[in-house]
Amino acid sequence: MVNWIIYIFFIFFIFLFLIYKFGNREKIHFNDFKKNEIYSFYENDQGKTAYYVIGKDNSEPLILIHGVTVPSYYYKEIAQSLSKIGYRVYAYDHFGRGFSERPKLKYEMNMFEKQLGDFINHLSYEKITLLGVSMGGSLASNYTAQNPERVKSLILNVPFVGEQSIGINKFSNIPFFWDFYLRFFVIRKLIDRGLGLTEYDQDPDHFIKQFSIKGTQRSFSLLTKNFIKHDFYNDYRLINSNKTPVHITYAVDDEDVPSESVLKAIKLIPDAKAFAFEGGHNIINSKTDEIVKLINNFKKEIKND
Repeated sequence: MVNWIIYIFFIFFIFLFLIYKFGNREKIHFNDFKKNEIYSFYENDQGKTAYYVIGKDNSEPLILIHGVTVPSYYYKEIAQSLSKIGYRVYAYDHFGRGFSERPKLKYEMNMFEKQLGDFINHLSYEKITLLGVSMGGSLASNYTAQNPERVKSLILNVPFVGEQSIGINKFSNIPFFWDFYLRFFVIRKLIDRGLGLTEYDQDPDHFIKQFSIKGTQRSFSLLTKNFIKHDFYNDYRLINSNKTPVHITYAVDDEDVPSESVLKAIKLIPDAKAFAFEGGHNIINSKTDEIVKLINNFKKEIKND
């Protein structure tokens, strides 16, 4: 009886393995991925980072940092709007996303901080404004906390503030089964969700194709295991002690980042300018005009100070 159970389990495991192997959508090498004409690249010792620029040369520099799944390609509208209020906007792709490389690194906060820091050095600005969306808010907050002398102001939109926001548990540390679940359920769900980008006249094709680049699933897996170990709230404590001007917009009905987690972060920065919206996690696109108007007021206040 025991031998039959072992035999059945072995057959079942082989069956899952074959499904996993032939279900791999990653067929494209990073260098073969069709690049959009607006993008440029810079390279550090980690890999190649893709970015584009919108705005006049003499405008105030701002780096726009996207979230965990939607790459910089889909922030052109908000970048255009920000350029109209006097910003020169640099939008780049994280490693593992969009047109950027998928290096074989540990996808943790320190890696992303180095990517951002090297990018700022590449642009040769002494001080810069950071605008982070969702996970990008985590990256912007961490860099600001560690490098306050380099950041003029910090703008956050629906910022991700930790594990409690997405409910990831120890399941991510189970070998093979986590990778199987990630490939056929998590990424599939992300792709289905990406199709909704057409709601704001944004082509979903690039969003879907980024998951075909070799190394993308690995970057998601390592990100899930390593990134959420960071102490996100401590960054807010440091930002408050450093007196960096902060502007926060969030959604009370956010399906990805609960408003309670953002409110907890806001309490750690009493002087932050905070504004609540309805409209879910994608308010940066659905409420662009309102958010840009608030950012413009914030920009003027800083200049007057």
